[in-house]
Amino acid sequence: MALAFALVTPLVTGCRSEFFPSESRVAPEVVGDLRSTGRVLAATTTEWYWDGHTEIADVMVVDVGGSGFRDALDKALGLLRTHGWEAKDPADQWRTRLESNKWDGTWITVEPLINYEVATSEGFNEQLDASNATLFDRLIEQNTSGNLVVLEANPDPDS
Repeated sequence: MALAFALVTPLVTGCRSEFFPSESRVAPEVVGDLRSTGRVLAATTTEWYWDGHTEIADVMVVDVGGSGFRDALDKALGLLRTHGWEAKDPADQWRTRLESNKWDGTWITVEPLINYEVATSEGFNEQLDASNATLFDRLIEQNTSGNLVVLEANPDPDS
């Protein structure tokens, strides 16, 4: 019996992910912060899987009422700042990463819809991402004013 335990224990601990899958996603309050920036036109997720762990990011296309790309981005950033999110990238960037002391390890990215690229690398959910690509392409075609932003909330993988 001791020999069987000695042989199985390294296999179980070495293959933790196979026996104990996990996932992380942002808190519902973070999603609420995204929704508070304007009229949500689409909400979806992306999923990235690695070694038994799935990270789920919430993604929304939001009309913040801006007059164009830069104005929409600035409005979204301003509204998120009122919820305690602070930009970690220079203000002149088209894609801005924000973090909050309230949500340690969680981050948000904000960018104009026309700049957003659906993730397509190894580990991502290919079927979900193909569906998201179709969704975003349709929204880009419908949005001639360029005032829509994509907000993406990413979880801390250790939470």
